[in-house]
Formats: sequence, structure tokens, C-alpha cells
Amino acid sequence: MILVTLALALPILSLQHALSPKDAEEINKLGKVFQESNKIAHDGIVLLEKVMDQLRDYECRRNQEDCAAWNAYRLGDALTESKANCDETPENEVCKKARDLLRMADNGSHKEILGGLVDLAEGVTKDELKYVNNLMDAVVDYICYKEPGKCTAMRVVSDVMKKGEDIVLSP
Repeated sequence: MILVTLALALPILSLQHALSPKDAEEINKLGKVFQESNKIAHDGIVLLEKVMDQLRDYECRRNQEDCAAWNAYRLGDALTESKANCDETPENEVCKKARDLLRMADNGSHKEILGGLVDLAEGVTKDELKYVNNLMDAVVDYICYKEPGKCTAMRVVSDVMKKGEDIVLSP
């Protein structure tokens, strides 16, 4: 299983090498929808990212095995969001952090890095995602309360995240 947080973002979803061509195409469409929503509701998405970082930090304080999975999850997000290609920019900070987490040689390919992050992120279970999604829904509700004009865009982000998870987690 892979987890997804769309940019929080369409992060690990861009690991298209692990998806069927049809699913990869759907993920690309979701990514475009997400990017448009990000232009409208950037501050809300930043809040969602900070919440995800806090979840990772909590898991790292609680349990080292979960920590590795959550670090892989968030590094996958960061790698995708930065649009870095570790083959082209091997010295990119996110690429280096991912290689370190995966205990990979400096010459690990971008595809190998993404695959390793996906494998390690499988430690975050589908059951945990249910609670993460509930938390994300609560954050989106708060943003909608504070900034009603950005509510539709934030709901789109939430829907895209869930659709992405459904695609990636489907057997």
C-alpha cells in the first residue's frame, strides 16, 4: 500500500511507475486539478502540510518503525512538490535525505528512490489513513469556516487526496 497526501499534495501519487497506465493518467488529471486549487487556497494547503508534519513528528516520538514510514511518506511528498529529479540533480537536499533514509548509495536512481519511499511508506496502514483523513476533513472544515471563499478549492483538494488514495491503494 502507498499513501497519498496530495501536496500535501500529489506526492507519492506521482510514483507512476508503480501504477497501471490508466491509473497513472488519472493521477495526472488529479494533479492538474490540485494545482489549480493550490493557486486559490495555498495558505490552507500549507496548514494541511504542517498538520502532516506534526503527525510525522508525533509518530517519530512514539515509535521508531512508524517514524521511518512517516518520514518516507513526507519525503515522497517533498520530492514530488519540489519537482526534483534525483537523476538530474543528485545533490538536491530532498534526494539526499531520501537516500539517507533508504540507506542507498549516492547513485540510486530517481525511480529507485521513489520505489523505496513507497515501500517504506507502506508502514502507514489503511486504518491509520482513515484517521488521517478525518483529521484532514476537520482542518478543511476549519479553513472553510475562516475563509468561506476558499472552501470549494479546499474541498477539491480533500477530494483529490482521497481519490488519489483510492487509486493507489486499490488492489
